[in-house]
Amino acid sequence: MLLRFRVANYASLRDEQELSLVALDDHDDLAVRRPIDDDLSVLPAAAVYGGNASGKSNLLEAMHFMQEAVCHSHLGWGPEAAIPRNSFRFDDDIRRKPSEFCVDIAVDGVHYEYGFAVDDEVVRSEWLYCFVKRQRRVRRVLFERSGPEWTSIRFGGHLKGRKRAIAEFVRPNSLYLSVAAANNHPQLTKIYGWFSNQMIYIDAGVPVPHLPYTLHLAATPDRSAVLDLLNYADLGISDIRQEPLVLDNELRDRFMAVLKVVDPDRTPDLGFAVEAATRVDFIHRVRGKEYALPLENESSGTRSWFALLGPILEALAHGMVLVVDELNAFLHPLLVSELVNLFQDPTYNRQGAQLVFNTHDSFLLSPLSKARLRRDQVWLTDRDEDGATTLRPLTDYRVRDGLDSVFRGYLLGRYRGIPIFDEGLLEELILRHTHMHGDPPRKGSETEAGELT
Repeated sequence: MLLRFRVANYASLRDEQELSLVALDDHDDLAVRRPIDDDLSVLPAAAVYGGNASGKSNLLEAMHFMQEAVCHSHLGWGPEAAIPRNSFRFDDDIRRKPSEFCVDIAVDGVHYEYGFAVDDEVVRSEWLYCFVKRQRRVRRVLFERSGPEWTSIRFGGHLKGRKRAIAEFVRPNSLYLSVAAANNHPQLTKIYGWFSNQMIYIDAGVPVPHLPYTLHLAATPDRSAVLDLLNYADLGISDIRQEPLVLDNELRDRFMAVLKVVDPDRTPDLGFAVEAATRVDFIHRVRGKEYALPLENESSGTRSWFALLGPILEALAHGMVLVVDELNAFLHPLLVSELVNLFQDPTYNRQGAQLVFNTHDSFLLSPLSKARLRRDQVWLTDRDEDGATTLRPLTDYRVRDGLDSVFRGYLLGRYRGIPIFDEGLLEELILRHTHMHGDPPRKGSETEAGELT
């Protein structure tokens, strides 16, 4: 499970920001878990709110970058390749400094802290600690790296196996954790596995890349779960039909070329190309007759919901962390509320799955919403005059009543995290535009319109 995520100098996240899923209150009605031998409780969901360009997407993209670096720095990044980080752009000194990423996670009942710092060319530092509870919490060093060279790696006594021999394969631009997993180090492969198998990142506004999850499930005995959630969303769909399309060599090569352009640092996955080349028809039953409608002819909301179903079901079945950018994209607020409730409700979430998402959907904060978000599950992003993002928990603010007060307070801007509109600027714009196009100004506005010119 994910306990905390910290990041600094990534996109608009200039200074270190922390997102925590550690519960601050008791929530007996939520799917809260205690994944380690401790009193620490972990939340099933966290929502990030903020105005456009406030940095809420950057926070989740930073989590995705960390995942990609762990999974691909050794085998996917070339020996001389630059590190594809996205540092803070509005300060030249900060831009040249390393970007830092760190997670606290629970794996097999043990609390680990893993992190690294990278610049545009090399890994500057990397560390892995575990925490053991005796009379007090004790931090054990598994390894620490203080520079690009493999000789800078120091190992703790609790890390067993071929640790030094594996270190010789580390490049300046690759993470030791990635190299260790590629060489089957038993302890470190478990930590690597959390990033590779226990976390799914999704941009809900671009559903196509995530279709293979759902298409795969819809072709297995688990297809009934996909159909049930489609029907639950009241989309009028009674069945799904898939028909693989035959790709000739020329079309396959073109498809692979497009994938290579999208991600030049990674070898295109032919399996993904084949799965994506599938005709999908949704079957609608209307007045006793069945009609097939191709996926591409369905509404944006239907396509988005369908693409999300596979990752949702995978996360719930295997206790994974599902990270979704713009969860409300194309979806009705009531449907988003139901989706969040799948993770919140212990009846459905029995394996400790977690949902981390950002959204503009203020209805989720309403007492009418089934999402039941608590104050320690809500985070707010703001952008300051330097273009830097600040992330704050809703618990930093006093809320007199329950969710109703949170809902009203958010819409009124009491906690920030919303766009601030300059009504004076809007009035100037309309007056200027009206005057430029020669329309007669409103009565009493001639002087004002003249001053604007």
